[in-house]
Amino acid sequence: MARSLFAALVLSGLLAAPTGSRDPVEADGMLVLGVAGHSPDSRVVSREWAAVANPRSGTTRKRRLDGGTLCHGQLLAVGGNVIFSGYRGRRTVARALPLTLRGPARTLGAADNVTPSSTPGRLWLGRWRRPKSGVRRWSNHPARVTLDEVDAAGRVSARTHTLMPRFAWLHAATAGGFVATEGLWLTLRRPGRDRPQLRVRDGWFAAAGSSSFAWCRGRCRAFHVSSRAGDRPLKPPAGVRPIVAVGAFSPDERRLAVGVTVRGRDQVAVVDLDSRRWIAVPGARLGGYRAIAWSPSGQWLYFTASNTRLLGWRVGAEHAVPLPIAPGGTVMSIATAETGRLQDFPTYR
Repeated sequence: MARSLFAALVLSGLLAAPTGSRDPVEADGMLVLGVAGHSPDSRVVSREWAAVANPRSGTTRKRRLDGGTLCHGQLLAVGGNVIFSGYRGRRTVARALPLTLRGPARTLGAADNVTPSSTPGRLWLGRWRRPKSGVRRWSNHPARVTLDEVDAAGRVSARTHTLMPRFAWLHAATAGGFVATEGLWLTLRRPGRDRPQLRVRDGWFAAAGSSSFAWCRGRCRAFHVSSRAGDRPLKPPAGVRPIVAVGAFSPDERRLAVGVTVRGRDQVAVVDLDSRRWIAVPGARLGGYRAIAWSPSGQWLYFTASNTRLLGWRVGAEHAVPLPIAPGGTVMSIATAETGRLQDFPTYR
């Protein structure tokens, strides 16, 4: 029923059918996966690892992470490195591994939150000031946040400050400012300013590019794309319901891939931001942790069909195809990196 309705929406013109060449195009980029698994005698997640996978051959390298690493957010791919969170004493720090996952991890600096910069090859480290004596440690009063922009070697290129609740979550850094969830509010803050530029009650962050970010409100009946040029609402066709907080911008920010629900079935759709047309991705069942990522070229879209199954769709192709990747556990996040030379080395488990 869901599949027939999705097809009917395409045929009626409410959702556009994908068009393009049928000539085969090789999937590009490397997939950086955050993966969690279970110990053989327990149902509790007890193992976490980073995996770097080739979407063409399925070759996958893994590196064990400390338990709880993925609780700090998804793994990032920045400047040819895998970025993840760790601890130095009691302090949370950002760490980097090369895509080969070889050698010791480098510490980039103290960071309660880590997010990519709008400048390629860099990221922002958010560090909250420790509470003063007499202030409850776990209170959510506004606190001074130091934000350092660093490269993959930890060199600081910029620094700014702002006020933000201690339990705020920094989602993205765009050319327009920092996007964060602060309690019930989704905010956009300009560097160096304490008052938010945008403040949306019951707002959900969906995706970010270098110049814009996508969000929705409440029950997520429509997405919004905000940039310095203003706000553009993206209302889906009748019968198509966006999924809260599931989305990814293409590298050129001309397309937005989103999760949608059609009669209870989770699918993937792509919105052309110039024409605002919604394009159905054929055979693109979305499942598991609903992770979505574009390839570096923007010609392929990768996503989870279940906890352990990954699919890829070439823009314009007639069907999404299974990727020959066996992650060995539950894929919790997907990032992509430029294809580099990966030499064989022992797998960490």
